Order: sequence, then structure tokens, then C-alpha cells
Amino acid sequence: MTVLAAVALLTSCVKGESLNDDDYVGGRDGAANSQARDYMMAIADDLVAGMLDELELALSINERGGSRSSHFTVGGPLTTPGSSWTVKAEDSPFYQLSIRCSGENTWDLDYSGDFALVSEENAYPTRVKMTASRYSHEDGEGWTVTLDGSREERLGYTCTFGTGSLQYVNTRGAGASGWNRMFGDLDMSVFKDGKEVDVCCLSFEGAPSQATFLRGL
Repeated sequence: MTVLAAVALLTSCVKGESLNDDDYVGGRDGAANSQARDYMMAIADDLVAGMLDELELALSINERGGSRSSHFTVGGPLTTPGSSWTVKAEDSPFYQLSIRCSGENTWDLDYSGDFALVSEENAYPTRVKMTASRYSHEDGEGWTVTLDGSREERLGYTCTFGTGSLQYVNTRGAGASGWNRMFGDLDMSVFKDGKEVDVCCLSFEGAPSQATFLRGL
């Protein structure tokens, strides 16, 4: 994204692209906001939802009584508090993600690695700690998550992101994959050489595509 979150952080992370200081000037133009929104949506979809996919895969293996897996290192029943599984498949974007049962229907997920956001070329050091609890309501089922994450990118740009509570809900039935409803706010702060230069929020109130993007709060 550029100046203030949008173009500064996003464009600075494109490897091999020639940039200069003139690319990082202020303004709230639509293109910059669109890039910033896409970046935050990638965090919510590719990163957070991807971690939830890994959790659901692990739980499905556990429910079948599997004690061995080519994808996970299995550390006991995943529904037993204290038990921990780790992604061991080196071709997984979540290689070495740990999943630990911390209570009834609650799991702590911890990931650290070079993760690609927006495009496959943009793989940079990313760290996420997340707690996921099963969500069940008459309208659907899914997950309530809290998370705290950070990411390092080129040219001195970094960001932190997180949420107090974000819900991923499936209202299409148990046989449908993914989540078609989201609720809550995802916040992000952007830093240049350690100095905060922008803050953004992606607010979900239903269909993910209809999320509201706010910048410079």
C-alpha cells in the first residue's frame, strides 16, 4: 500500500518493482483505498480463513479417529485440552502452523512464516496468534476468532493487524465449504521505519464482499 496504508504497504511489497519516494504521498484516492481494502481482505480470506481451513481439516481427521497423518504431526486427540497438532507438510502455505486445544470447542493457532498475500510473489515474514471457538446459531455455524498478527515488508514497511472478535459463519448448510457471512472488525496499523503512518479497518456485517473499508481512523 502507498502512503498511509493503501499504496505504500501494498506496492512496496511487490518484489522487483522500482519505486521512489514520490510513490508515497498522501491522499485518499479510490485506487489506493481499493488496494488497501484488497490487502486487508487477503488477510481475512487467505490468511485467517486459511488457518481455519487447516483447523477444520485437523478436526475432521481427529473425528475419524486418525492417529497418523501425512499433513499433520499428531499429538493426541485434538479435542483434549493440551493436545497439539502441527502442520508438517512442507508444501502447505501454513507449514509449521500449530493447533492446540485450549478448552471445550476452543483452539489456539500459532503461525510464523513467509506468507504470500495478494499474489504468490508477495511472500513476507508473517506472524499470527489466533484463538478459534465454535460458533453455533439458528442461522448457521462457524467460528468466532480473536487474533493478533504482524507482517514485515520491503523498504521499512511493517503492519500489525488483529480483531477483538470476528465471526466466520456458514448459513448454506453442513455440506457447504467455507463461510458466506462474516461479522466484526479487522483492524490494521501500518508503519514506516517503526513510525505509524496509517490505520485501516475492514468492517464485516454479512456477505464478505460487502465489507466496509475505513482508512485513517
